[in-house]
Amino acid sequence: MADPFPPAPEAELVLALLAGDPGALDRWYRAEFPVVWRLALGVLLDAEEAEDLAQEAMLKLHDRLSAWDSARPYRPWRNTLVLNLCRDRLRRRDARRRAEGEAAERELRPAPDPAAALEQGETRELLQLALAALTPREREAFVLRELEGCSSEEAAAAMEIEVGSLRSLLTLARRRLRAFLERRVPELAGGEND
Repeated sequence: MADPFPPAPEAELVLALLAGDPGALDRWYRAEFPVVWRLALGVLLDAEEAEDLAQEAMLKLHDRLSAWDSARPYRPWRNTLVLNLCRDRLRRRDARRRAEGEAAERELRPAPDPAAALEQGETRELLQLALAALTPREREAFVLRELEGCSSEEAAAAMEIEVGSLRSLLTLARRRLRAFLERRVPELAGGEND
């Protein structure tokens, strides 16, 4: 049976960093920060918060590298740490909103005109609106599997769930996204009738 977690280049960088390679820290940071930022953006849906959280996550990752068991895959370990930080941030944000008397649920802004969004490069905003329609766990599963390209095994390990549970979350996420996009982009609902 094939190893579901083949050795990753990130793991080699971590091992070099732990071994004291003087250039490894810079190489590790440059390789890891974009991945951590994308994961945070996909879960938090806010570029500024994702930037802030990614910086915090990189510091925590660096501080905890010596706790990583090199016999286990690195990427799920990293993703679990980042997801936990995102969850904590979302909990604090929700608690702050409740304390300030704001509604517990965020209202979605009206979606931009799909043609204008494509012309102006605003597909990112549409994606963020679509991801906001998912539950937090569905969003984590979708971001890890579909946007970050993690294997099902890696995504499930990062979320600390079984692969079957991940597949269920992905099925629910895809249905919810499809329904959301069909409401926002009528051409998707009707197919091509021309």
